[in-house]
Amino acid sequence: MSDPTAAPAVASRQAPPPPAPVNPALAEAEQRNLGELQAVLGTRPDGLVLGGTGGIGGSGFRHSAAAVPQGTYTLTAACTGAPNAFLTVSQDGLRGGGRAEMNLECGAAATTRVDLGAGPVQIQGFRPGTDPAAGEVAGFWLVPAGPGS
Repeated sequence: MSDPTAAPAVASRQAPPPPAPVNPALAEAEQRNLGELQAVLGTRPDGLVLGGTGGIGGSGFRHSAAAVPQGTYTLTAACTGAPNAFLTVSQDGLRGGGRAEMNLECGAAATTRVDLGAGPVQIQGFRPGTDPAAGEVAGFWLVPAGPGS
């Protein structure tokens, strides 16, 4: 039988490490590239289902929506600060879910059509290579495709 007057056992774990310091030159390059990206990608479209931006160096970025209606969508994407980037659209784990891939040449917007099933969707952006991030960014808009578009 345990001693009721004994102090309760306490489990402790180490505090997480502090975040890595932000390199001011990297942050400045990313902000400059985000400004250029906005000019290339244009204004936020009406009917936006999912959109986002992020750094494409290192492991890149990922955005998702918990549920989209089944249908055909227009995906517009662009990147700045690198020669090229790669964007993937997937509906992992969704039977009959859609999938699309885009190779982007940075500095110009590109558009493709994507057929999606009803359910979650993920969009990931990254650039090829393993060099450290240098402030390169990409962004995208996903909207329902209009008739005849």
